[in-house]
Amino acid sequence: MADVTCPPYDVISPEEQTRLHERDPNNAVRLELAQTGDDEDGKYKNASETFRRWLDDGVLQQDEEPSFYVYRQDFTGDDGARRRVVGVIGALELEPFGSGVLPHERTMPGPKKDRLALMRALPVNISPIYAIYRGGGGVASFYGSLADRPPVGRFQDEQGILHRLWKVTAPAEIELLAEALAPGPLVIADGHHRYETALAFAEESGDELPEAGTVMCLAVDADAEELVVLPYNRALRSPEGPEPIVDALASLGARPIDPAAAKTELEKSTADHPFVFVTKDGEWLVEVSDEYVTRAVGERAPAWRDLDVVALHEVLLPEVAPNAQEIVFSKDPEEVRRLVQEEGWTAGVLLRALHPAEVVEVARSGERMPQKASYFWPKAITGLVFHPLS
Repeated sequence: MADVTCPPYDVISPEEQTRLHERDPNNAVRLELAQTGDDEDGKYKNASETFRRWLDDGVLQQDEEPSFYVYRQDFTGDDGARRRVVGVIGALELEPFGSGVLPHERTMPGPKKDRLALMRALPVNISPIYAIYRGGGGVASFYGSLADRPPVGRFQDEQGILHRLWKVTAPAEIELLAEALAPGPLVIADGHHRYETALAFAEESGDELPEAGTVMCLAVDADAEELVVLPYNRALRSPEGPEPIVDALASLGARPIDPAAAKTELEKSTADHPFVFVTKDGEWLVEVSDEYVTRAVGERAPAWRDLDVVALHEVLLPEVAPNAQEIVFSKDPEEVRRLVQEEGWTAGVLLRALHPAEVVEVARSGERMPQKASYFWPKAITGLVFHPLS
C-alpha cells in the first residue's frame, strides 16, 4: 500500500509528483495530481481513463455492502512522544456552510477551478476531506477494540507513520458511528477547496449522479484524538524587494536574530503575536500586540482576532509589504529559507502553530481565517478509499 498511496494534492511538490508517478503505475497520484506534459486539460482525461482502467483490470474493487472505514495513524510528534489519530471515513451529506458543516479558513479560486475540472472528468472523490468535531470521546472505546481485528490495510510510510484501515459493515456498528457524528457540527480541518468544489459540482449535476450530494469525509473527534497542527509558514514576492520590508519592520521595533534560534525565539516570546521574517540578508523577530491588531480590525470575534495569522494578514503584511503579489505556503521553515535564498522570493514569514481548539472556536464564531492558516498533520492519505459519485 505504501507504493500506491500519496498525500493530498495540495501538499505535493513538483518533485514529489514526479517521484510518486515513477514509484508505481498504480499510485493514486495518477488520479489526485496527474502529470500534464504539454496538455494542461489532458491530465483530467488521463485521470478518468486511468480510474476506469484500474476498475477493468481489478486494481480497484468496489465493496458490495454499505461500509464505513475506520482509519488510524500512529506517529511520533516533534516532542518525541508517540501519538495516534483515529477517525471514520464515510459519505457526508453536503450542505451549505451553516450550522452543520463549518469552515475555518478562506479559499482561493485556482484550486477550486482545478478540482472542479477533475470532478467533471472523473466524478469520484479521490481523497477525503478532513473534519473535526467535539464528540467527548464517545467512540474511543470502539476504536480501541478494533486493535483486536485484522485491518484491511496496514503499512508504514517514509515518515514512519503507521497507517491502518478497518472496514465496518455490521449494522449496529454503522449506527454507532453515525449517531456519534450526528449532533455536529463538523469543522473542516483540511479540504475547504474540495468541499466547496463538491457543492458546486452537486449543483450543476442535479439528480444525474446519485451520490453527487455527498462528499467523502474523514471525521475525527477533537476531544479524544491527539491532533497536531503545524505552523503554515509563508514566502512572498514584492516588486520593491526586501529593503522596504526590512525598513518597515525596523520601524515596528523588529530586531535581528540568529536563524538557528528562530524557533526558540518564537516559542519563548511573550508577545501576543511574534513572527520571524526571513530575507537574504538575515532574519528579524517582530512582535505585535493585541491592541495593534484591534485598532486595525475593530471589535471582531475574539477567537478570530487573537490569531497570529490574522495579525499577519490583516495588519502586518499590509503595512510592511503592501504590494506583495504572490504567496506560497510551507510547513517546513527550511523550505521557506530555500525559496528566499535560492529561488528569488522576496521574504519569508515563520509563524507559531495553532491549537486545534482555536480552529473549532473560530469556526463557531462565524469568522474565517486567512487561507492556509492551519496544517493538520499527519494528512489523511490518498488511495485507501475512493468514493464514486455515479
